Amino acid sequence: MRKGDLVKLSRSCFTTRSGGTRDYPLSNHANDEAGIVEATVLATAKDQKVWRNSEASRGIDCAGETKLPPTAYIVALHRDQVYTLLRARCRPQWSYRSHPGMAMVLCMKTGKDVYVKRELLEVV
Repeated sequence: MRKGDLVKLSRSCFTTRSGGTRDYPLSNHANDEAGIVEATVLATAKDQKVWRNSEASRGIDCAGETKLPPTAYIVALHRDQVYTLLRARCRPQWSYRSHPGMAMVLCMKTGKDVYVKRELLEVV
């Protein structure tokens, strides 16, 4: 895979019941049957500002500590869609740690750059 390639989700993402090669689903059976893989979008400064002004940021958590803003959100990638590969190899950071083995693709529906495991993609 190289930058600029068109990619789609590979068969290795889904169970044999859904036309794939896995014995167990990646996340859950509902996503597997719907042909969805969860990908990650990093939160922008605007997202964090909106969160800080919302009621969800007020108060403390169950451990008595202040709440931390979200660093990423989950979006769905569908098996029947083609995506543009923006970065073939990257190591993004979210949830206050780095995640190796990722690729960045452009989601055509949302227009956002999303991160997904590189092993789950194949070139069209």
